[in-house]
Amino acid sequence: MNARLLESRSRHEVAPEAVLDLLARSETPALATDGHGHVVFWNRAAERVFGRASNEVLGHRCYDVMGGRDVFGNRFCYENCPVLSMTRRGESVRSFEMAVQSAPRPEQFSVTVMRLPGSGPEQVTLVHLMQPIDQQGRLARALEQRGARDEARPPAPAEPAVPGPVALAKAPPLTGREREILRLVASGLQNKEIAKDLGISLATVRNHVHNILEKLEVHSKLEAVSLAFRQGWVSA
Repeated sequence: MNARLLESRSRHEVAPEAVLDLLARSETPALATDGHGHVVFWNRAAERVFGRASNEVLGHRCYDVMGGRDVFGNRFCYENCPVLSMTRRGESVRSFEMAVQSAPRPEQFSVTVMRLPGSGPEQVTLVHLMQPIDQQGRLARALEQRGARDEARPPAPAEPAVPGPVALAKAPPLTGREREILRLVASGLQNKEIAKDLGISLATVRNHVHNILEKLEVHSKLEAVSLAFRQGWVSA
């Protein structure tokens, strides 16, 4: 899936669910985190490239999952990293390059970050599109254009900002079936997969999801999953 197309759709206020549905089918590795750095989405392409299934990473901190470093080997992924700090200040995050040490074979990636707004400042969803970099092709082009001069520059890390504690309202109780569906959503399954697993219709799953969102007073499945992980209703 083309990153510019996805960014264009997000700017035109397409629902976060629609963007993530597109990413679920994309060949570009992609993950999404909530405003606290918990991984809430991990597509099949990311499973293939990074060698970890969605149920191994959902709910975990993104910096523990990725272990990213800049081009000089300095740690880039950590608590309150530049991406989270800039997002909390309302700043745009430009594309940057990062080496992922946790992949089966450490690779360099071009990372594009998209901000999907939620119902409040802390309910933001950050989509990371991870495009592998062809290092050999890049070197060949650089040699042709600059006569063996490599001008690759790492992104300047922003000073981490430490946010204050966020008070979470106690959510209304869910029925047993709703808790089961919330757990399956948190494990990374889409509505069709949940319907197949439980032997119920897709329409019934959608009705349960609608009820879950109303009872938890959130506006999307992503917000529900983020709240569930933070409250301990589902385990990572």
